[in-house]
Amino acid sequence: MIQKKPIGFNFILGSGTTYTGKPPSFNIAYLDPETLLPVDFETVAFDLNYANKYDTPKWDIVTDYRKAYGLKDMSPESFMEHSMKIYNDPAAAK
Repeated sequence: MIQKKPIGFNFILGSGTTYTGKPPSFNIAYLDPETLLPVDFETVAFDLNYANKYDTPKWDIVTDYRKAYGLKDMSPESFMEHSMKIYNDPAAAK
């Protein structure tokens, strides 16, 4: 059996508890109010180091999917175009 070691990114939804290397986090899906189709998706994480140092909570947007991946929108076509870019371009894959 092949052992798989997790890397820095995965699509496990946020959690209120910590995990080695991953702070508490949550995701926000923005939907078009008429069609209920997704228009954006963000991951927000708790900055535990800041909170410990300054004794105050701090949440930061750590990933805005459209900005981070250069998607024109959240359509399946945009994800497919980006997937093909990663598949065909080693620099994009990194």
